[in-house]
Amino acid sequence: MKHEPEATPPDTGVLEALQVYRAAEAAMRRRTGSAMGIGENDLLALRLILDNTALGRPTFAKDLSAYLGVSSASTTLLVDRLVRGGFVERRPSRIDKRSVELVPTREALGDTGPLLAAAQEQIAAATAELSADEAETVTRFLTKMRETVDRIAAERIARTKRT
Repeated sequence: MKHEPEATPPDTGVLEALQVYRAAEAAMRRRTGSAMGIGENDLLALRLILDNTALGRPTFAKDLSAYLGVSSASTTLLVDRLVRGGFVERRPSRIDKRSVELVPTREALGDTGPLLAAAQEQIAAATAELSADEAETVTRFLTKMRETVDRIAAERIARTKRT
């Protein structure tokens, strides 16, 4: 009797490709952050601040805490580093004068913005090569993956609170 080689489950290639992509993206963030003299979380925070500014939305420390999943104390230290590095300024909120908005400095907009925008343009160009059907499939898959990791995180938090 002849043994057929076991077929690789279809999801194995997809999950492996996703893991390789995530590792490459994390390495890119580390290299970019290193070149700028900031850590990975600092870079993610700065990116959120720049993106919100471009969209005309204010950014508050609580937004960074929620986005990064870190405590308010960690967020304060992160913002302090961004301020010391000349990337961000704290300003009284235009919405609520009791709050403080995080605003990118001119230097951050002039130096960092174009650096991050150039990477984003190359990534957008790669996605532009997808057909409409492929883009829909990838978007549906990535949305499902995000929902899954969000659910896993929520379940872990709920378990931790019960103990």
